[in-house]
Amino acid sequence: MLERIHLLRNIGQFDNVSPAQETALTPFSLIYGENGRGKTTLAAILRSLSTNNPTFVEERKRLGAEHAPHIIIENAGAQCICQNGAWSQSAPNIAIFDDLFVTENVCSGIDVQADHRRGLHELILGAQGVALNETLQTHVQRIEAHNIDLRKLGDAIPAAARGPYKVDAFCKLEQDDEIEAKIQEAERRLAAAKASDQIRQRPGFQEFSIPDFDIDDLGKVLDLSLPDIEQEAVEKVQAHISKLGRAGEGWIGEGMPWPAPSRWSTG
Repeated sequence: MLERIHLLRNIGQFDNVSPAQETALTPFSLIYGENGRGKTTLAAILRSLSTNNPTFVEERKRLGAEHAPHIIIENAGAQCICQNGAWSQSAPNIAIFDDLFVTENVCSGIDVQADHRRGLHELILGAQGVALNETLQTHVQRIEAHNIDLRKLGDAIPAAARGPYKVDAFCKLEQDDEIEAKIQEAERRLAAAKASDQIRQRPGFQEFSIPDFDIDDLGKVLDLSLPDIEQEAVEKVQAHISKLGRAGEGWIGEGMPWPAPSRWSTG
């Protein structure tokens, strides 16, 4: 535990202070005073000693002081000396709950942010909890940055290329060396299916009736031979000539040698 403050020099309100022996600290010590008397400076000194961060001390170097702050604090039987911008040793068992801790971890005035809400439990855990939370937040930021990179890589794969698959499932698909042949076969089957559908949609064949034939007359015609046909033709011609009278055959014979009608005169 903190036992005594031996020296405060060139820091804040303390030009060169060496508290008396009777001001040694006890397990329960109360330091009070008016505003501007150095209470906040003492909190900054203890925070610097706890975190081994001399910046909290250097920020409060006394105005006009020629030399850097010089501090000697006795902690657990050992002297912790801050000189020339460095501590001889730290005291990580010291927990500081001041307005700076509240501002960084809980809230500041009416400005309550998400970081303050996350830091409410640190008010109980103390400085060690703050340190662990900072480490945790570092890992959280790395995870968020990694997730952002994954989303960018996922967005680089067009949705049309993924088809029904999500990005993770699409990336797990194994490479198929025969994919081009399979695509061509699928396209051939698709074209055949479309063609068969068009055939099914076409109207059916129309029925037509065969004309009636006189089978008896057809049989008689098929029984005729070429001489029979010639004989029948002769008989029909002779029957027609007989209708012309006795001179009918001579009249036809005389008309046959006459010139063609296209050569006849019209006078």
